[in-house]
Amino acid sequence: MLPVALFALGTAAASADEFVVDGLRYSTLDDNTATVKKYVEGTDIVIPAKVTDPETSTEYSVVQVERQAFYNTTDVKTVSIPSSVKKIDTYAFWKCGAETVTIAEGLEGIGHAAFKECKNLKNINLPSTLTELGYMWDVTGNDGSVFVGCTALESIDIPGSVEHLPQLTFSECTNLKNVTLHEGTVSIGEHAFGSCSALQGVEMPMSVESWERGIFDKSGVVSPVIPGRIKIIPNSAFWYCKNMTSFTIEEGIEEVGKSSFADVGPITEIKVPNSVEWVRSDAFQGNGGVKKVYLGSGVRRMGHACLAVWVPDQATNTPQWVLEEIHIASPVPPVHEQNDEHFEQVADDFFFGGKEFTDELRTQFYSEVKLYVPADAVDAYKAADIWREFVNILPESKQDGIEGIAAEGDLDIEGGIARAAGAIEVYTVSGVRVAAAQAEFDLNTLGKGLYIVKSGNKSLKTVVK
Repeated sequence: MLPVALFALGTAAASADEFVVDGLRYSTLDDNTATVKKYVEGTDIVIPAKVTDPETSTEYSVVQVERQAFYNTTDVKTVSIPSSVKKIDTYAFWKCGAETVTIAEGLEGIGHAAFKECKNLKNINLPSTLTELGYMWDVTGNDGSVFVGCTALESIDIPGSVEHLPQLTFSECTNLKNVTLHEGTVSIGEHAFGSCSALQGVEMPMSVESWERGIFDKSGVVSPVIPGRIKIIPNSAFWYCKNMTSFTIEEGIEEVGKSSFADVGPITEIKVPNSVEWVRSDAFQGNGGVKKVYLGSGVRRMGHACLAVWVPDQATNTPQWVLEEIHIASPVPPVHEQNDEHFEQVADDFFFGGKEFTDELRTQFYSEVKLYVPADAVDAYKAADIWREFVNILPESKQDGIEGIAAEGDLDIEGGIARAAGAIEVYTVSGVRVAAAQAEFDLNTLGKGLYIVKSGNKSLKTVVK
């Protein structure tokens, strides 16, 4: 990431001269360079690589677009930025009416909120020379938010030269459907794709190692695959993703964050792999359609109301659930994590989380839902806090448990042909379904790339070359 100080060099000097050429006001710097100071007039704006002061006949290289240079310029339709420009400053095009922005190779940094609320912006390219997208504005200390509220933007290609995609980069881009990331991007900031309601998924390159809070909250993701290398699913990662029908948490994930899958769409199963040690508060709360929960062998800590998988009855505001079974592969009963605060925590509880729930209601839940645990751990669960409330604590068999689920579907891939005992579905690694078939499917008919093939509850990764 480039240091902020690098871009501070572009600040116009107090003694700068200003002049207007072809509808743009320029401000000179001390090194025969100039910045675009302010839009004056015009519809199709072409920023030149060099500009001459008409009074002094001095030629200057144009190296930046200053803060708010195109603020609220509703007459602008297109903008062309030359290779000489190294910096687009913070808020430079805020509320600009441009539909198309073309940026030549050479640009290195785009500042905080540079294209914020450009509601007509449909087309913009990010050059491979770009290293900072949404660098910090010193006055507020804020970064990111480059394309917040660009509601007409449908597609974006982010070069791998951008190592960090900062907070709120595409928040509220409600028509954004296609996002391409490349090898080189390492981390993605808070709410980067928040409220992108048309976005069904983003394919993550292998270089991406970390996500931050609320990365996809209130977005349109359908069947996300969370790569194991992320290690921690951040808090509120997929909160209120109402289109979600399923999700895959890969082995390698160690922690499922607070409210990370809270109030998502019509999911019917929750599966947590063996690598997960901690399922945090409210992780899956509010998902009233869940019938079965599978927790892997590594789960040791669970937060308050993390499995409050119910929805309130609209008339009585009492919990309604369809949960039938909980399967836990851990030989040690997971404990309530006291340090994992919940907004209204009143007692050690994984399944409710509110004081308004009566003893009769809780008794009903614990008598209806069956708990399956390793055969040699039944007595331990019967003696453990919270778990001992279950009336039916049953020994797990391979047929019913997580191991059996992994084998279900009889899925196999050979020579690019996927075969199974039943239905086959093919997804991109970002969770977008691209094909479906019964019993057999030729993967070679797909484009090159990495895919996830599912049948029943078994999943296999495969590469189409």
